[in-house]
Amino acid sequence: MELITVLLSGLLLLISPVGIVLDQVAENAIRSRLVDADSLTVRVDNSPSYQVLQGRVERVRIAGRGVVPRPDLRIAVAELETDPIDLDLGGLRRGEVVLDEPLQGALRLVLTETDLNAFLRSPTVARQLGEIKIGSLNPAQARERNRYKLRNPVIDFLPEESSSVPTDNRLRITVDLEDQVQEGALQLKAEVSLSISAGDRLTITNPMLTVNGIPAPPQLVTSLLGNVNDRLSLQQLDQRGVVLRVISFAIEPEELSLAMWVRVDPSVTRPETANIVP
Repeated sequence: MELITVLLSGLLLLISPVGIVLDQVAENAIRSRLVDADSLTVRVDNSPSYQVLQGRVERVRIAGRGVVPRPDLRIAVAELETDPIDLDLGGLRRGEVVLDEPLQGALRLVLTETDLNAFLRSPTVARQLGEIKIGSLNPAQARERNRYKLRNPVIDFLPEESSSVPTDNRLRITVDLEDQVQEGALQLKAEVSLSISAGDRLTITNPMLTVNGIPAPPQLVTSLLGNVNDRLSLQQLDQRGVVLRVISFAIEPEELSLAMWVRVDPSVTRPETANIVP
């Protein structure tokens, strides 16, 4: 979500109150909102040029490599191409940048295995893992809701020939399961396949779980993976006025690629509700 916010906020500041659009101005606006970027290019297409004065831009294309939208996350490739952008002319005259019509476009992201594992080692992920409640595996001890904590996650993208299940888009997650009651830790390895359902939900299928190399009991698989699919729905963003739908998804030996359609509601940019434009 941070990357989308950065790209769109920079994009929505392309037009100054006097109606001047420049590729370099656009690039600078986006760079100023990034922690870092190896490369960033922006192209603004507008013909005829007088449409800018009416608050309309035909198309904006943004291509970034090694983009860092937040200190703990690096994205190998980030590309955004918009449909025509319509801005409220009255807002422009007041020096405000407000969408008159929804902004739509195509977003492509590529994340490498190395960058994802660096993110998994970040304090942000450690804090989120600490909030996951995993109870005892013994039904008689079900009230021990916080007995186990997840630590040290690592992701490996699996080519089809090295996977236990011959299917595409498969990965292995290794994590330590620390016992908070009795000192010690178990090493969990979960192989899962990922697929997209209805364009908005990343679904885990064909899970295979081992504990210290031994196949895990069904109740542990249920405890760890039972609610994960519900957490992976992009519909969580809809209520914030940002709609994302996955067009294509693929896991290669070293990287994960996503192509998405994005839509931003005008309400997101209005001063009283803005959460993209600062």
